[in-house]
Amino acid sequence: MIKSVKIRDGHDNFFTPLRLIFASLVVIGHAYVIVFGGSEHEPHIFYHYTFSYIAVNMFFIASGFLVTKSMLYRGDSASFIAARGLRIYPALIVHVLFVMCVIGPFVTNLPLGEFFSSPDWYLQPLKVLSFYQTEMSMPGIFSTNSEQIGSGALWTLRYEILAYIGTWLLFLIGALRYKWMIAAQFILPCLAWVIGTHLGIFNTLPATFESLGRFGIAYGLGAALYAYREKISFNILLIPVFLALTWVTRNHIAILEIFMNLMLAWGVMLAAYMRAPKLAWTQTLSDVSYGIYIYHWAILQSLFYVFPKITVWPLIIIGYAITLILSQLSWHIIEKPTLKLKGVTAKNLQGIMDKLNLKRKTV
Repeated sequence: MIKSVKIRDGHDNFFTPLRLIFASLVVIGHAYVIVFGGSEHEPHIFYHYTFSYIAVNMFFIASGFLVTKSMLYRGDSASFIAARGLRIYPALIVHVLFVMCVIGPFVTNLPLGEFFSSPDWYLQPLKVLSFYQTEMSMPGIFSTNSEQIGSGALWTLRYEILAYIGTWLLFLIGALRYKWMIAAQFILPCLAWVIGTHLGIFNTLPATFESLGRFGIAYGLGAALYAYREKISFNILLIPVFLALTWVTRNHIAILEIFMNLMLAWGVMLAAYMRAPKLAWTQTLSDVSYGIYIYHWAILQSLFYVFPKITVWPLIIIGYAITLILSQLSWHIIEKPTLKLKGVTAKNLQGIMDKLNLKRKTV
């Protein structure tokens, strides 16, 4: 039985299979949304928290931990930007083109000439890749479904990118050299979340601000755990303690969010760094979680559009199988090959940055 674990250096961890589990939970949650027609129909599995909410928070906790590790390990802007950019954009570009050119024409109720000539079709790459609008609302698509959008999950990538930028900026100003400043990435969003919730500030602001608080807590917590990794021993006995704290604060939504994230983070780290030789084979699995995350919505929507009588679990099983195939193709054909270009991309980017710095000096 796992009692306590310490964070280890290197790649001896279970983050790859864990991210696969997180992505799978999102698929389950979104299948309920598509079949029953709204996010309010997604089952609550922990107080008011749903499959997708918890899974995305765990994604951000893991991301805060691993991205902070990556920034400190690489130690330079060019390498970090190249690594993060190649992780997000190549697969996302192909996904956008896939939904536009393969899914869209088959699920629109408009003539193809009208469909392809609409700005809502040909401007999709600009909208999505800039993260201005990520829903992929194209003309006439999924007209009989409750949601007429081609992607319901990409919106969180906007906050992932913002988190990367925040980590990079902290590196530039030297803040990542101080553990307490890394921990502030968790403490400050917690304070903002509590104040914003209790005073009703979030109700008067665009939803973006509430999302920034939510994801800031999760990402900042992951970063703080990395900063203090040498001082923390993740004991399984703290899980019931955090669980009890969530029970005590269950009627105080702002505080509950913080304790929920602490409990999730503790569980993620326990699972990521446990000693489980019989499960070591899962560490070699293809890292298909990103592909599952970006493709599943369009596949589930398409299946429900073609088979409107399909129920939740057949939709989950069939949709997951198709999504898994696409995500495997995405990993082996797009993601893995482009990630091998991190070195040359960083070198070219550094050359551009050096020229810009030289230009500034000569002006």
